[in-house]
Amino acid sequence: MTAVTYTNKGLTFVYDDGDITELSVVADIDMRTGTPVDKTAWLDGGAAAGSYPGALDGFQAKNSNTTNAQAGVRLVTVKYNLEAAATEAFTMSGNISEIVTIVGNAFPTADKTFSVTFSGLVVTSHAEAAADNCYLTMLILGA
Repeated sequence: MTAVTYTNKGLTFVYDDGDITELSVVADIDMRTGTPVDKTAWLDGGAAAGSYPGALDGFQAKNSNTTNAQAGVRLVTVKYNLEAAATEAFTMSGNISEIVTIVGNAFPTADKTFSVTFSGLVVTSHAEAAADNCYLTMLILGA
């Protein structure tokens, strides 16, 4: 089979296309600000300066990283298809230093077990049946 690389908002996923297909990130929320990771308006501080009474200068605080919210806790939901009743894995890299915990998962096949574990930056799914539209939500720490 072929190794596939998928990157989204600084996170890279590598998986075997004979085991997992159509992997995508469906939610990526920065837990410090409660906004999607690629939204940066919370960093600009003085965007509404002219709207203060008397046209006072706005609060001009700046974060040293004014382009992307990084190195915080992120809540990430991944959607993927499992192609076989077996143990399948994907490896994460990029803007991630660790997987903190798995919050939950969903497996749309009735009467079959499904479990997800992680070790380091490798996430492993085990299912009793192949299934499309599996979901995994996890807390990760940015790099």
